[in-house]
Amino acid sequence: MTERSSYHTRLRIIERMCSVPMFSLSVGSKETRMANINLDIDVESSPDIVGTATYLPFKDKAFERILFSDVIEHLPSSDEIPALKEICRLLKVGGELILSTPNDVLLFTILDVARYVMTHRHYKKDYICQLLENCGFEIESAFTAGGYWDCLNNLWYCLIVYPLNRIFHLKLPFASQPMLALADKQYEQPDEHGYTIFVKGRRRAT
Repeated sequence: MTERSSYHTRLRIIERMCSVPMFSLSVGSKETRMANINLDIDVESSPDIVGTATYLPFKDKAFERILFSDVIEHLPSSDEIPALKEICRLLKVGGELILSTPNDVLLFTILDVARYVMTHRHYKKDYICQLLENCGFEIESAFTAGGYWDCLNNLWYCLIVYPLNRIFHLKLPFASQPMLALADKQYEQPDEHGYTIFVKGRRRAT
């Protein structure tokens, strides 16, 4: 992109994947504010609509694109398929799903603090692609990118920023600009052992 992005790391990649304007919904909108309508279960994130990934209060084929960025790993595993089928229901035939989720790389999985305190899974790319195909999508592209700097950013957030913000009501930034710049650089090229999986799928006709 020639214009300077206001997003960092995985969200910068998702922004590029959304370069063609479409009527869109973001499911799980805490950070991803790239859609016309943002839905989240958390009222404090100030979504346009409060809702869950397994019950999306819209009519069939209402959207041309749906963003599902770093959400599926937080759901109970039993809700993976219901959530993806609900997203498929809302897309027009040929409509886009853009999904991101943590890659199941041993080092990144071990260092994921959220994995030990809440539902937070890492996935293999082939598993995610198969899951989408089973729920009515054709895979247009799938790749992994990012690296250890994004992992360190998340460790910094989970161990330092989040506790201080919650306990002392501070407004510390997610990560320092130098760390974000280094993480962004690692997202510039696909990497088989990257930190994040990115998939673009399209709703099949049947």
